[in-house]
Amino acid sequence: MTAPEGRRDRAMPLRMQFRREDTGTLLGALAWVLGALEIMRDRGHAEEDEEFHQLYDRIAPKLNFMIEQINEARRSTMTHPRFEEPIETAYAEVRDAFESWIRLTAMDTLAIATAERVTSDDPDGEGDRAGEAE
Repeated sequence: MTAPEGRRDRAMPLRMQFRREDTGTLLGALAWVLGALEIMRDRGHAEEDEEFHQLYDRIAPKLNFMIEQINEARRSTMTHPRFEEPIETAYAEVRDAFESWIRLTAMDTLAIATAERVTSDDPDGEGDRAGEAE
């Protein structure tokens, strides 16, 4: 028999129960974070900043493990394909939100890059106004 003192040092698994819809939302949220991490990793490569790649390497395996655990639980409890519909519907809602977020951040990134480009091409801010004094 294990002494109670020894049990305190061991991590006890956390047991949770989710409805199928909640499971789909959780999977969508994990996919969102993975997607954001991948975008950050790619941006870091483009800017030659490995910090974001290291962040991805540190977090992505943990998230992928969680996704695999959730999918394993799904497979073991699936008795009929129609029970998967709430999971897929909830996942699709989060996926659609993620795609909207990507469009929004892409527009922001483009606006910032354009502003930086204009500023670097015209450091004095004169632009088309240079000819107005004449």
